[in-house]
Amino acid sequence: MKRGFTLLELITVVIIIGILATIAVPQFFKVAERGRAAEAINLLGSIRSAQLRYCAEHARVTDNFSELDVETTGNPRFFTLAPLGNANPSNDTPVAQATRNDVSNFNYGNYVLQIQFDGDITCSGGRGNVCTMLGYGS
Repeated sequence: MKRGFTLLELITVVIIIGILATIAVPQFFKVAERGRAAEAINLLGSIRSAQLRYCAEHARVTDNFSELDVETTGNPRFFTLAPLGNANPSNDTPVAQATRNDVSNFNYGNYVLQIQFDGDITCSGGRGNVCTMLGYGS
């Protein structure tokens, strides 16, 4: 008596694996993108706090990261940081922004995260529902 799998059993297993992969792969990329964005959001929060301290000491904001008491030389791998020198704590304009600079990021495109003086983070740009997926869109 020969032992082995029938063609029907093998096809069934391949179909089940295909269905599971169809569900799991997009979820994996969403979680990975959220992790990358979390790195930028953490650094934006540090920059915001440093800008608040700088503003309290000098009565103005700066558009030069080297004047802040936070280390920004190790920019995030997937984002480009930029200070916004026109920020104003009284009208809550954005303090800094991080721009996603990898176009191969699973069809999310280049999007921008900005942090305001009150700590609110906004997201703009990108493709599809990337801002909503990150939790910063409507």
